[in-house]
Amino acid sequence: MADSMFRQWKILLTIPRFPQGIKIPEIIGKLQRQGIELPTYRTIQRDLDGLASVFPQLRNEKRDSACYWYLDTEKTVMEIPQMESPTALAFYLAEQRLQNLLPPSALQQLQPHFNTATNLINKHDTPYANWREKIRVLPQTQQLIPPDIDASVLNTIYTALLDNCRFEGKYFARRDDQYKSYRVNPLALVFRGTVTYLVCTLRDYSDIRLLSLHRFVEATLTDTPRTVPAGFDLDAYIQDGHVDFLIGDNIELELLIDEEVAIHLRESKLTEGQQMTLRDNGLSHFKAYVRDTGQLRWWLWGFAEQIEILKPETLRQEFKQKTAKMTRKYQE
Repeated sequence: MADSMFRQWKILLTIPRFPQGIKIPEIIGKLQRQGIELPTYRTIQRDLDGLASVFPQLRNEKRDSACYWYLDTEKTVMEIPQMESPTALAFYLAEQRLQNLLPPSALQQLQPHFNTATNLINKHDTPYANWREKIRVLPQTQQLIPPDIDASVLNTIYTALLDNCRFEGKYFARRDDQYKSYRVNPLALVFRGTVTYLVCTLRDYSDIRLLSLHRFVEATLTDTPRTVPAGFDLDAYIQDGHVDFLIGDNIELELLIDEEVAIHLRESKLTEGQQMTLRDNGLSHFKAYVRDTGQLRWWLWGFAEQIEILKPETLRQEFKQKTAKMTRKYQE
């Protein structure tokens, strides 16, 4: 009995997912290479018929006068042991958060797991049945609708990254207000809010560019291998502020902030080395060394009248001029 159960388990492990399939002689060959006592064709046929009566995903069909066995896992997966509630919850949350992060081919392979997880969570006898009604993930900034990305273009770019090859792309250059054709050497993807950015080089140049994925309208794979510029490191590239729209070098930022902003910056620091000194009038003097970026400016604008920029003087004057323009607009 134990020998037959072990053999049947090994048989199940040889069965591929649809649309692939396997013939009984091929199953016998795989079992033989694993050192399993050579079963007869009839024994394997009997085992498969018995397993198919227990596992509805196990099916067979005739192809070119031969019988091929396969697992039909398009909608759900066959798992031993069965997926448990915590695993199902993890798959459910992953499906909600990873739609834009994974290559379409990977999502397609994971879809049966997502379906199985959703079916399990929907059962009322699991402790996580209502969990998805009790949790939400919200953006820190104003919620925007993600830009549309052509599915075929997206698939091509992901494939280029996976296969380490270049692609020909047609890209809408916003500054020039026109479409341009590039041979793109993809390096990485960076997801920022609702926008996906492609870190890459173009043509035969070595300078690194950051292109919005949704502005690609065409993409075709090439046989040319991609190359990584000497010394390129994605984490270092991000740390250097390029994804934050780098404007200049590090600056010594000094602010005069009210109590509410001070509380916010004590709980969620701008940098580890930041300093805050409380003044007699209830305001705090804030100091930090930070990257001079567009993202920093957007963050500062969000506090409006709750902050005053003291240093650097160039940034103070920039805000002073823009504030004056805003004042004129609202006085008209």
